[in-house]
Amino acid sequence: MKAGRFLHRALKVTFDAVGIALMSPLSGCCALERRFAPSSERVFNTCAQAVALLPGLPGMILRRGFYRLALDSCARDCFLGFGLIFTHRAVVVERDVYIGPYALIASSVLREGCLIGSRASILSGGSLHSPGPSGRWLPADMTKMVQIEIGAGAWVGEGAIIIANLGAGAMAAAGSVVAAAVPPGVVVGGNPARMIRRVERPLARVESEARHAALVSVP
Repeated sequence: MKAGRFLHRALKVTFDAVGIALMSPLSGCCALERRFAPSSERVFNTCAQAVALLPGLPGMILRRGFYRLALDSCARDCFLGFGLIFTHRAVVVERDVYIGPYALIASSVLREGCLIGSRASILSGGSLHSPGPSGRWLPADMTKMVQIEIGAGAWVGEGAIIIANLGAGAMAAAGSVVAAAVPPGVVVGGNPARMIRRVERPLARVESEARHAALVSVP
């Protein structure tokens, strides 16, 4: 049993190292952009869109290798699905996080063991756009960008749109639009999202189950 766990861990470390090495040219370009043009994310966005299309398990490993260096922080033990795009590099991904296919993640902190469903969107707050003098809506004002936090063990359902913080162990139902902060251990749904019920299970169990679900998907 101990030998099996050691081999599994060794393989994970090896896969991680290979992914980082193969993605180092792209992450290096992003590092140069961060240093010499910190207000620009054009290179980062181009690379993010490219790695999003890498298929299968090898694609997930390469995607994780790229983001391990390109984001503010990205843990080795996380699952990053096909089609996922981080739209900003100001992102923290903690261990055991699961992000499903085609999710769009803006500036955010994804706490340990949280689950992000497929096609979910995490936006950088709701104040990025405002009308100009002519009445037309202006492009995004990055000075108003807010870093959204998804709490430990929280669950963001498929197609949900998150514009505010989601507490630890909370759940945003599929298709919901969360525009106000959700307390820990609360289930919300609808547009705009409203409280449905409280999570009856202890938070520690919610976190444990979320962590197990993410680990199953991580090579």
